[in-house]
Amino acid sequence: MTASRLPHLLSAVLISSLPCLTSAGDIRATADDGRKVLLKSDGNWEYLSNDRFATSEDGTRVKLKDDGQWEFIGNTPMVAKQQVRTQSLDVQLHQVVTEYSKQKVGKNTRHSSQTVFYLDVNVSRYGKEVPAKLSHHNLIEVTDSRGNQYPVLSVSPAPKQLQPGKSYRLAVRVDGSPSGQFAVGIKQLHMTIQRAVFATERDITFSRRVDELDKKRLNRPL
Repeated sequence: MTASRLPHLLSAVLISSLPCLTSAGDIRATADDGRKVLLKSDGNWEYLSNDRFATSEDGTRVKLKDDGQWEFIGNTPMVAKQQVRTQSLDVQLHQVVTEYSKQKVGKNTRHSSQTVFYLDVNVSRYGKEVPAKLSHHNLIEVTDSRGNQYPVLSVSPAPKQLQPGKSYRLAVRVDGSPSGQFAVGIKQLHMTIQRAVFATERDITFSRRVDELDKKRLNRPL
């Protein structure tokens, strides 16, 4: 080997030994087998990790490590009309109840109503505690199929941290209900829980048909 070629060879060795560098145009992706992939702006790609993922019989997400070991890491994500499951949480819309009352006020009858959304929130026992902003009522939106809004009055209970392996029944109470003459043409209620509430990657949404709501008459004013 000539001395003139030695600097070029050393430069090539040093460049090949550098860690993977990403540019502004690179895109991170996940392959179908769960391995992380880097899609480079120059048209090439490479694996960022050889760890793969699988789902156990009970629906738990499993990480299959490149060194032959494995570990449970949480739920297998899924989205349905009445249920949303992330790696950390399983949130289900259990029941929606319209509470109403009729009270005599002089010669008139006063009608009032509220709607309660009952959510079952289960926290994966394999993850960490989940921060919750349940007291931030502006982060939860309830509307109907005609665009009417129902302000959130309360969320009970409202823990600030959801503990791994624990289950919570949350009651989200909103003002009003799709009832009486104002319910004409209203077919569904929609709830949107913004991603900041449970630190999820995207908003959680549920829908329930109005004719599927349970009704409860109270003997006291709301």
